[in-house]
Amino acid sequence: MKIVLMLLGVMFLGFSNQVEAQKVKKVTVWQDAFVQGGETASEALGSTTPQRLRVMKSNGDDKYSRTTYLQFNLKKVEDFSDVELNICVRVYPNKKDASANYTYSVYSCDDNKWSESSITFDNKPEKGELLATQTLEPKDDNVWVKISLPADKVKEMMKQNKKRKVTFVLSNDDFNKTNMELISKERTWSNGSSAKREAYLSFK
Repeated sequence: MKIVLMLLGVMFLGFSNQVEAQKVKKVTVWQDAFVQGGETASEALGSTTPQRLRVMKSNGDDKYSRTTYLQFNLKKVEDFSDVELNICVRVYPNKKDASANYTYSVYSCDDNKWSESSITFDNKPEKGELLATQTLEPKDDNVWVKISLPADKVKEMMKQNKKRKVTFVLSNDDFNKTNMELISKERTWSNGSSAKREAYLSFK
């Protein structure tokens, strides 16, 4: 009987370790901001009252040219084989073509010295390597979407920074008069409570 109980204990411990190893680690965004060209090219919009991040016509330089920067602190993240970026977004349709979908891309960024209180269109870090692209349909409300990122590239980004901070750039490279907005980490509801809809990375 004792031997049976010991075997069951070992099996349970092994199963528990396996479940623990499969747990997903979630890391919420450390800093988030968007930049915008035109008359606001020199303005820092990371802490503005709209509490949202915009991605539209990112290759331009006018007032509709918007790019979003997301920075994560990964100092507590150990080894992983899969990583996904999770964002709560709303996609606004093309007013003349409601069937047009929206496409955005995720790029790496070598510069992690920016802050959401000072980053502007004029001083924004350059985007680096293309990591992923996703196409979304327009929606009438905010929805959660996830996009897979190459784990090996994310690990390289972590190694390049002593503090293990990484920055991702969200860019709309193929503008077709659609627009995407993300809920920022500063967003609150009408009662003043935190919206808790900020971007996060999940690791496996």
